[in-house]
Amino acid sequence: MSRFLYKYMPLRVDFFNEPMIRATPAKSLNDPFEGLFNDRQLQDVNRNNDEYFESLGHNIYRLDERELYEVSGIIEDDLDDLGILSFTEDYTNPLMWAHYSDEHKGMVVEFDCTKAFFSDSLLENDGRDSRFGKVYLGDTYEFPEKVMYRREMPDFSRAEVTNPKHKDDNHWNEFTRTILFTKANEWIYEKEHRSIVRLSDADVIICDKDDSLAKICARDPLIKVDELSSGKMKITFPRAYEMLEEMGDESLKQEIYIHCSISGLSAIHLFRINPQAISGVYFGCKSKPDAAMKALCANPDMKELKNINKMQVNSYLYQLDPKKYPPQTWSN
Repeated sequence: MSRFLYKYMPLRVDFFNEPMIRATPAKSLNDPFEGLFNDRQLQDVNRNNDEYFESLGHNIYRLDERELYEVSGIIEDDLDDLGILSFTEDYTNPLMWAHYSDEHKGMVVEFDCTKAFFSDSLLENDGRDSRFGKVYLGDTYEFPEKVMYRREMPDFSRAEVTNPKHKDDNHWNEFTRTILFTKANEWIYEKEHRSIVRLSDADVIICDKDDSLAKICARDPLIKVDELSSGKMKITFPRAYEMLEEMGDESLKQEIYIHCSISGLSAIHLFRINPQAISGVYFGCKSKPDAAMKALCANPDMKELKNINKMQVNSYLYQLDPKKYPPQTWSN
């Protein structure tokens, strides 16, 4: 895996005050094939899993067509609750700058993948600091993984593709992973890596103002609710909130997420980023980054960051080149 990955985004001054990244719902991405699977794929996975666990001596309950259809609905519901954080191996792609960084007026943030990505990474997962730890259901992938690109949708007819890597793993893990990390060949220029999280684990939710939601939040005084000038409300959870079991907070956090979902409150889900994982910033060639730089320098967790650049248009090639951002433009 690449040590450094990059995130294209608009130029947001508040990112440098408190680094946070939005997780986009899996079904709301710009690719209509995200999270899509068909009946044949489902039938192949189910058959292979039955044969696998039968070979281990387990008694198998074979699903009929109606029950398999119900499983399909459960998987779709689970995918609806997942959010995707997209990264790339390349910070110089002009198309990516145009599409995802406000037509070159935005920025690219570089992350060092040897560091814990999320704030409050107090758990351990395969020897790495982790926010969420090992997830049995295999529906979330905290550490970025590379996306596979294909012409045809994934083929699950072969047992070795779908069988669990370990007999104690959830038997739908490999299916879920493949669906989440496979895209059409046309997207290969993005060189995407992605982290997949539960939207209900977000540290901050920004959504339409709702009195009923405000009352739910008021049940815990540690949850901060702000009314924004845009008519939205901002819900901020304390750090490591889901780990404070004595508060019974996980169920309340889930209740807040579900209320936003079923009420159609157009929620944005933000996750706090570990500032130490940020190893560089590249401002777009059309950007005006002075305000962002002042915020960066005022943040004690980021002021030592030295790898700061502004992209330049190459005079001879159709390419963008990084150039160190002159400190005199923002340090006074």
